[in-house]
Amino acid sequence: MKTHISVLILAVLLIALTSCDDDNNNVVNPVEEQFVSLSSPYLICATRNPGGVGFDFEYSGEQGGANNLDSLTVSDFAYDAIIRTVKAEKPDGCLGGMPYIALASNAEAVNYSAVDTTCKGYPAYQNLVESDLLSFTFAKDDSDFNLSDLTKGDTGKPLLNEVKAEFNKLVIGQRWKTSANNETSGDELIWIIKTPENRWVKLIVTDFPANPAPTATGYIALEWGFLK
Repeated sequence: MKTHISVLILAVLLIALTSCDDDNNNVVNPVEEQFVSLSSPYLICATRNPGGVGFDFEYSGEQGGANNLDSLTVSDFAYDAIIRTVKAEKPDGCLGGMPYIALASNAEAVNYSAVDTTCKGYPAYQNLVESDLLSFTFAKDDSDFNLSDLTKGDTGKPLLNEVKAEFNKLVIGQRWKTSANNETSGDELIWIIKTPENRWVKLIVTDFPANPAPTATGYIALEWGFLK
């Protein structure tokens, strides 16, 4: 009888141990997130990518990049600058796209081409290094910037003149647009952004709408890099 009881106990223990092993084998390890950056040109169409594109220039101590804010590749993405397009109602009642660049609350920027008027265009952007910089002062976006409380027209979209007034509260805003959307070569403005990590980033919008791009409209060509 004791032998039978011992065999029974061993069988129960074996089943229990096997069950534990099965439970461990069925545990699904969480998928490790991996930062994946978009590349230029970037889609900033108000209907196809309403959240816009965010730039986290330094991610986890390394060079970062861009993500569509409506489709992030990592949950801890924190943008230093964002570029997106909103629709605004023109005086004639038609809608127009209004792209703009805004900074994070803890980031700063300067229009360096206004500091050094000879420093414009892509070749100047490529050659720009920190040791060549003239003296300047960074600025932050106005904390009162707000597109949600503007007067809406018959279309339900905010009025164009009020949207423009809000853009003027931004360091960059739409000030890049004219030089990126003309036939003059080499007049594109160069911006310097200081990130919360105190990294200095040079940035230039080279073409809007971008060409070549997947579609004729909705994309912007933008380059950036750390100042060295």
